[in-house]
Amino acid sequence: MTAPLPDAIDTRLDRMLAGMVWELQRSRRSRVTDGATATVLRDAAGFVFLHEGRVSVRTTTGCWTTVVAGDLVLVPRPGDLTVRGEDGADLTAVVFAGAPARPRDDGTLPPALVARAFGPAEPGMATLVRGMECGWSTVGGRVRSGDTVICSRIATTIAVTAVRMWVEQQPAGTDRWLASALDPRIARALHAIHTDPARPWTVADMAREATMSRAVFAARFAEVVGRTPADYLAATRVDAGRALLADGSATVAEVAHRVGYRSELGFARAFRRESGMSPSRWRSSVRSSPAS
Repeated sequence: MTAPLPDAIDTRLDRMLAGMVWELQRSRRSRVTDGATATVLRDAAGFVFLHEGRVSVRTTTGCWTTVVAGDLVLVPRPGDLTVRGEDGADLTAVVFAGAPARPRDDGTLPPALVARAFGPAEPGMATLVRGMECGWSTVGGRVRSGDTVICSRIATTIAVTAVRMWVEQQPAGTDRWLASALDPRIARALHAIHTDPARPWTVADMAREATMSRAVFAARFAEVVGRTPADYLAATRVDAGRALLADGSATVAEVAHRVGYRSELGFARAFRRESGMSPSRWRSSVRSSPAS
């Protein structure tokens, strides 16, 4: 069950979804052998719907995330998505041709988003996914005229429904897309922080990005985001650190400096506050587990 969206988010979501139109390039339903990996999207937008089993998914810069039957993973802008099969995975992968036409204010959508329990919540959409090879099916031994157009519209409908569900599933006040929907000025500061988390940010610097006074910015930021600017910056740096720890061979000290900390100790303290464990222990747990 999802909660109603605040009016400010609801209005912006309508505007954003209205501008999203994808062209379908290809789709395919397949099984992924347990333990096998495959890059189902390569520098492309698209989505993956899991019919059966379980997979782990990962973008180029992200960590492995578990996806179970009924979930849908959408990559809204061109990027890479790798899947690793578990428990008899059966999925449909849909690849879009290029990026959608989109309004200028949806840039805070993540590289990939997971709509949990998409199939059970949207059974009509799940049925459409199962027929997503319609553009390549034949009637009387040939592809029917208009199949590509029809399938592109079906795929767009599925994708925008997944975006809506993902937004509805976010904890209110904690996601930066939702926060930016409530205040475009705060959105500018959030975008700047995520673009360059290693910058030696001060609250005054963030306020300048938002074109607000320091005091007004600090109060408004806490109201909209639910955290102080300093706490949010720390959490963003820790998120960046997680990606570096999981996907690279850099030492903890090197990661600390790359995400904006002057010392390994400062990074470790922030990491423990956000993750409940040290960076070294977290890296070990991720590398020894099939999914984070």
